[in-house]
Amino acid sequence: MILNNIVICNMLKTIILIADAHTLTREGIKSLLNRRKDIHIAGEAKDSNELFNKLKKINPDIVIIDFHIPGHFSINDIAFIRSNFPHTRVLIISTNQNKQDVLKVLDYGVNSYLLKECDEEEVINAVYAAARNEKFFCGKVMDAILEKATHQCPVGSICNHCQAVSISEREVEIIKLIAEGNTTKDIAQKLFLSFHTITTHRKNIFRKLKLRSSSELILYAIKQGIINAQSPIASTN
Repeated sequence: MILNNIVICNMLKTIILIADAHTLTREGIKSLLNRRKDIHIAGEAKDSNELFNKLKKINPDIVIIDFHIPGHFSINDIAFIRSNFPHTRVLIISTNQNKQDVLKVLDYGVNSYLLKECDEEEVINAVYAAARNEKFFCGKVMDAILEKATHQCPVGSICNHCQAVSISEREVEIIKLIAEGNTTKDIAQKLFLSFHTITTHRKNIFRKLKLRSSSELILYAIKQGIINAQSPIASTN
């Protein structure tokens, strides 16, 4: 009976797995999040192998990971999570702010990206945004990716968005859902449309906006105010 109560209690909480090679970092994140009554830290991982094993056992709502630790974690771990656990959201807390790496993991569908120098409020904001399947990027990461969007204008880049483009309300809705990390299947289910219909909409959106990747779509959605990448802090009650 007591076990049943524990299970019911945890079902009401956001289940989190922390993946970081450094014990001090893991303990710091645990200490911060354990203060929240609606969050449960279900496990930790210090390398890729332990991460994969814990994912299978825990099936968490959110994985908090530093993917840029050679010998422990890599960007391939993000791809593995997104491919094998599509409903698990990914929150990156890293020292790495390389623009190319940031854009690459955005293409994999991560929900949030913070630097380890970010303050506690930003971490909490990011966790709650990920729990809502929304995007959250700390200020320095936003500056980096928006600077790239502003100053680099290859053919077909988002710099072409100053041209007049007609986007329907349905397409705006789909842009928002894609930018939030939903798969084509997820979007079809949410909008009660066929997989083929969403695939067609997606192709038309990328063609109209001259986009080449999901990361460019996310940047477009942020710049156009379709999604808010820095959501307000959730209630602690």
